[in-house]
Amino acid sequence: MATLRTLVTNKLDQIEWDEKNLEKGKIWAYSPGTEYTPFLSCFCWISPGTGRVIIDTWGAGGSGARMCCCGGGIPGNPGAWSRKCICVVAGCYVYGYVGMSCNNAGSLCFRGCSEASCVCWFGRNYVTGAAVNGCICSEGGRGGTTYCSTSTSLYCCFTSGNFCTTRCNDNCGVVCNYGTGTANCCSVAYGGDINRNGGFSCTTFMGCYPSCPCSTHYHVAIPPGMFACDGGVVNITLDTDSGYSEWAGQGHHNFISTVNGMSRSPSRGQPWTQCWNSTRSCGNSDTQGCMPYNPPAMGGLPAAPCTNTIDPGWRGGLGLVRITYIER
Repeated sequence: MATLRTLVTNKLDQIEWDEKNLEKGKIWAYSPGTEYTPFLSCFCWISPGTGRVIIDTWGAGGSGARMCCCGGGIPGNPGAWSRKCICVVAGCYVYGYVGMSCNNAGSLCFRGCSEASCVCWFGRNYVTGAAVNGCICSEGGRGGTTYCSTSTSLYCCFTSGNFCTTRCNDNCGVVCNYGTGTANCCSVAYGGDINRNGGFSCTTFMGCYPSCPCSTHYHVAIPPGMFACDGGVVNITLDTDSGYSEWAGQGHHNFISTVNGMSRSPSRGQPWTQCWNSTRSCGNSDTQGCMPYNPPAMGGLPAAPCTNTIDPGWRGGLGLVRITYIER
């Protein structure tokens, strides 16, 4: 019969074997808040000892825009990413501001660009004793644009020259949140050892009629530094009044499920809903346009309403600052 010492030792050996992919050190993460707590954007971190600190910053994601008639649009762009490694001793500090995504859910067509996350530090080289000061900043993503159309193909609404477009036929094509008329279309990062711009999202309009969002495909850019150094793209389709989402307010369930699939260790599928209990995602209020349901730094989906409905679009993910302290 095995002794208690043997059982505990075997279990500890198993845990050590299973968890060799853990990062070293201790991690602090800062976000402005959630839909349930007050928002607080400023922070100050004080080093508990001597070692190295890795600072990661992401700007807030661009928010999708509101529409109150048949229409559609393009998703918001993600925030940029910057990383800096510094040396510290006890008492050194890092302080900054975590960017907020655009919360003006009542604005039609375009909600603007979301805020940057910016951090400064006062460190010290523990070998030479020299002061190490500086700042990094990651800009927020540009919001998406939506148009109202009751007859004309939505693709045609974007062909004025302000956006980058690729035509498939007379009424269909790809529209990207990038172009001569989209100032600050791609968020920029600067000041770090690694700086990656946020990239841009796109929409493929495959149907000729604005009342057929089931033919619409979103290509949502994922912020760099989350799953891969250069970011990624999530490709989803709309579902038009499914068991987990009403017509207005659709798309987010597919988006969250697919984002989770980008991880090497996925942990969830689509959020729980009950179509028979009226708990489906719904865009008839400003909730999804005001509350940050999106993961950090990720752009929000655009509105997709029709027939006496209002869809505020999805608010972009909040900014994020991540501090990793590795003791010497």
